[in-house]
Amino acid sequence: MAQTRTLQRRIRSVKNAKQITKALEVVAASRMRRVVQLVEGSRTYGELAAAIIAKIAANPEAHRLPYFSPATDKPALYVVISSDRGQAGAFNSNIFHAAMQDFRQERTRPQVIVFGRKGARFFSRLGGIDLRGTYENIEDVPDVNVFSAAMEAVIGGLAEGQIGRVSIIYTQFISSLSQKAVSLQLFPANLPPAGEAPQTVPEFEPDITDVLEEGIRLYLQARLMQAKVESAASEHAMRMVAMGNANRNASDLIDNLTLELNATRQAAITQEIAEITGGAAAIAD
Repeated sequence: MAQTRTLQRRIRSVKNAKQITKALEVVAASRMRRVVQLVEGSRTYGELAAAIIAKIAANPEAHRLPYFSPATDKPALYVVISSDRGQAGAFNSNIFHAAMQDFRQERTRPQVIVFGRKGARFFSRLGGIDLRGTYENIEDVPDVNVFSAAMEAVIGGLAEGQIGRVSIIYTQFISSLSQKAVSLQLFPANLPPAGEAPQTVPEFEPDITDVLEEGIRLYLQARLMQAKVESAASEHAMRMVAMGNANRNASDLIDNLTLELNATRQAAITQEIAEITGGAAAIAD
């Protein structure tokens, strides 16, 4: 009987866990569908901003500006997009792995800005980096002002010569079943290769820096927003899949425990019948 009660408690516990994983799966699916509708728009906006920067880069004056000229002797700055919550499969571990791969290739101590509680905890315990800032409890589609401090750190660091390169590490949303952690270099922005410059080179009045100030902010803001929206869609998709798998595993475990419980009950009944039969035979003798 003790074993029967133990199995019954385990079945109740797994059923409770199954209810939780099912609820998390439904919530993640709902939030994913809402964010996915904005992924394509954010991606188009980011590509448009990159196209504007490419036109600016076609001007020969751009080659002398820190936003377009690499500085290999300066530390790199990485903006990492993680999540505030767990239970999303390999979402955060993939981001951390991609970041560590990039860090190993650095010759100087990399600087890091992190969005998401999970990333903040991970990188705060990591040695060999300079953690410039952490931001938690960011909405799936945040207000652009959320990125203000990070943008100032990037733009100011490049303008003052404190950093030489800026990359953003985030999870690219491909589909609800496919996501990929990627590292995208933001600065130095790619210049047209020699011999491939456009025939029409734009001229800026009074100076390229006046146009560049707004163009760089637009570009950086668009890329950060794109990375956050795609990461949010990927996070919810991976949580939906993870909770769906957990829900199915719980169902399988309940079935196995139920079979074991029935077998245990049957064995106990068989033993009782055997004892009764044996007792009756002993009395008859």
